[in-house]
Amino acid sequence: VGLGYENGPEWVQFYFALPFAMLVLCHWFVPALRRHPILTAYEFLERRFGPATRTLTSLVFLGSRCCAFAVVLYAPAVVFSVMTGLPIGPTIWITGLATTGYTLVGGTGGVVWTDVKQMLLIVVGIGACALALLWQNTTALGLGGTLQALGQSGKLAAVEVWNPAWTFAVPLAGADAAHSFWTDKYNLWTGLFGTLCLFLSYFGCDQSQVQSILTARSADHSRRALLLSAFTKVPLQLLVLLLGGLLYVAQGLGEEPLLYRPSDRVLAQELTGAPAERFAAAAEQHAAARARRTRALQGLAAGMAGDHATILRETAMASQKARADARAAVHAHAVARGLATGKPETDSNYVFPHFLFHDLPKPLLGLLLAAIFAAAISSAAGALSSLTAATMVDLHRRWLLPHADETTLLRHSRGYMAAWGVLATAAAVWLGGGPLLERVNEVGSWFYGSILGVFCLALFVPRAHGLGACCGLLAGLLAVAAQHQFLQVAYLWDNLTGCVACVTVGTFVSVLAPRQATLAHPAPAHDTEPSENTRWGPTYGRVGVLAVLVMLLLWLLSAYGRAA
Repeated sequence: VGLGYENGPEWVQFYFALPFAMLVLCHWFVPALRRHPILTAYEFLERRFGPATRTLTSLVFLGSRCCAFAVVLYAPAVVFSVMTGLPIGPTIWITGLATTGYTLVGGTGGVVWTDVKQMLLIVVGIGACALALLWQNTTALGLGGTLQALGQSGKLAAVEVWNPAWTFAVPLAGADAAHSFWTDKYNLWTGLFGTLCLFLSYFGCDQSQVQSILTARSADHSRRALLLSAFTKVPLQLLVLLLGGLLYVAQGLGEEPLLYRPSDRVLAQELTGAPAERFAAAAEQHAAARARRTRALQGLAAGMAGDHATILRETAMASQKARADARAAVHAHAVARGLATGKPETDSNYVFPHFLFHDLPKPLLGLLLAAIFAAAISSAAGALSSLTAATMVDLHRRWLLPHADETTLLRHSRGYMAAWGVLATAAAVWLGGGPLLERVNEVGSWFYGSILGVFCLALFVPRAHGLGACCGLLAGLLAVAAQHQFLQVAYLWDNLTGCVACVTVGTFVSVLAPRQATLAHPAPAHDTEPSENTRWGPTYGRVGVLAVLVMLLLWLLSAYGRAA
């Protein structure tokens, strides 16, 4: 919601590659993974490359999933902090330990059986909030006026195909990259090529998602689940982003705070000297922009003549700048007191919680709080379950206690689950901050491309062997690290960089180096289920066509917003 409030629905471009990724997974990954009696995706790599590749890839997955889980824990902690008035640190620990306890008691079965109910609660909560905001805005502006206000404020710009200001030279670290194509996070091209590798890796190589493929009743059920996911995520995400736009218009008709984070508002009262002067100037600019925006919206509602579009665009930018200046002034004071380090962070994570506790009717507030905590618990419990499964199957049972009985393994698995919960909760304090939806994918992009590269070597490079796969995985991780160190590139391209580097180096090493017997022990394939002889070709074609139509509709929405 915070991303939609600040930047409109441009984030929805992130999902453009999702249907095409699902087609690739259904056609190649699902049959390959289900052909073997395995419990984790990385067991497949041992059958293809040997135990070293399996162990190394599983370790990389464990690191990536723990970091992503830490970011997920930050989201409900923000709401809990606003609700209770506690600092964000204690609420992170409360949320993390509660989620860990929930998963320990319920186990994987508890995670699976509550996901459907939690999803229903989330959809109902989001829908109710959207209807409440739509009713509030249309009462004041009418439906046509609300759409005009959204378009003129830049809150309907869902697709960016081309920007005349783009430059295509890859900027070095520290260079001016204001108009670089490579630093533009969300456009049609990052949405098609950058996120393609991310989704292929997340849904096809990440144990938190692969466990659903492996436990489905048949390969066809796995395919149906993947394709259904492709076409439920886009509309739900678009609804959430438009919710942010509706909230922006509603705040324009009411009172938009200068600071959303409660701790910033407390620190602002302590400002003296230069930070106080800077804050006062930002507050004055914000008040002026807010007043102009309110008059423009009122004029739009009354049908008065005037250049409302220009005013709404200008005030949107002026308001964002004033809020950023105010946060910078508060951050400078916090740094001087030793309460903060680094650069000031956006407070977009606090936009929606502020609306919940200040403007939403109490019955809807309870429903939304339940939806938020249900979403957080569902995501966190799935992550904990996959972390524990990979640890037990790929490391503990494979190397430490291969002959342990089930009772011992169950006891150890609970210990690992508790340890991962505590570790991820501690990491949440460090990794949290910034727009959380963006942050969780940024963290995942450090690893996803390289992991995908290993699976691409296994599926599509017959000459690849274990040594090449291990070298490719390490090369992919190093390539992403080097890209962060020496270049300025949007994080979504990290997925493509890691995958290409892994496949290139893995293929090169496999061609030059002789096959290592100690690293390659491929097991014969065993079909675990009979073929259902389902003809999926026409279905794949319809999915592709529908995906293109959805992108065209979103482009038309953007064109309407620009015309408005």
